[in-house]
Amino acid sequence: MEYQDIIVEQREGVALVTLNRPEKLNALGPRIIHELLHFVETSERDDAVKVVVFTGNGRAFSAGADLTGDRSESDALDEAAGYRRMKEGAIGHWGVLFSALANYTKPTIAAVNGIAAGGGLSLSLICDMRIASTEARFIAVFVRRALVPDTGSSFTLPQLIGPARAMEMMFTGDEVTAEQADRWGLVNRVVPHEQLMTESMALATRVARGPSIAIELAKRLVTDQTRTGFTRQMQSEAWAQTVVGTIEDREEGIRAFLEKRQPQWKGR
Repeated sequence: MEYQDIIVEQREGVALVTLNRPEKLNALGPRIIHELLHFVETSERDDAVKVVVFTGNGRAFSAGADLTGDRSESDALDEAAGYRRMKEGAIGHWGVLFSALANYTKPTIAAVNGIAAGGGLSLSLICDMRIASTEARFIAVFVRRALVPDTGSSFTLPQLIGPARAMEMMFTGDEVTAEQADRWGLVNRVVPHEQLMTESMALATRVARGPSIAIELAKRLVTDQTRTGFTRQMQSEAWAQTVVGTIEDREEGIRAFLEKRQPQWKGR
C-alpha cells in the first residue's frame, strides 16, 4: 500500500510512523486512519519491526478527528475495507484501528511534539510509553463538541492519571501542559523540543536491541489484564456517542467549531 497521509521509516528495528497532514494539524480523517490500520496489521507480521514510534509532522501530534472531512469518503473506505458496525455499538473504522492498537504485541512509543487532542490524545494514550516535547499539550477536547470521550480514552486516561484528574480533563476540556502531564504521570518524561526525536529514537533503539520475545511477552503480561476492560469500554463509548449524536448540543458543537465561535449550550 502506498501511504499518502503517513510516512513510515525503518531503521535498526524501529519503525518511525509520522502523521503527515501538517496543514490540518494531523487531524485523523478516514484515509489516515486506514493507513495507520494497514501499517499496524502489516508490521505485526514483520519480524524486522521490533518497536514503533508515532509522532506528528509540524506543530501538532494530532488535533483529533477531522470534522471538516467528507463523510461519504469515510463510508466508502469502510465499505472497501469490509468494516461493519458491531452489534454492540457503532464502532466503525476508528474502533477497528484502536482495537488493533490495543492488541498490538510490539512496544510502542508516542513522541508527542505538540497538540494531542481528542483522538490524537487517544492515540498517544494507547501507546505503551509517551515522551513529550516541552511544546506538547494534551486536551480531552470532546466536551467542547458536546461529545463523550471515545477511542478508548475513557479507559486509558483514568488508568494513567486516576479518575479524578481524568474527569477534570474530560469535563472541562482544559489544556494540560507537558510539565503538568509529567507531574500527573501521563508521560514518561519531558524533553526540550529540539531533542524529542533524538530521545525517542534512542529509547526505541535500546528496546529494539533487547530480547524481542521476552519484551513482547512482558508487554502481554502487563496488557492482558486490561484488554477485556478496554474492549468493553469501547463498546460503552460507542453507545454513549450514539446517544449524544442525537442531541441539539452536538450539532451546535460542530457548528461553533466550523464557525470559530463559542458554542451556546442548551442541555438538550
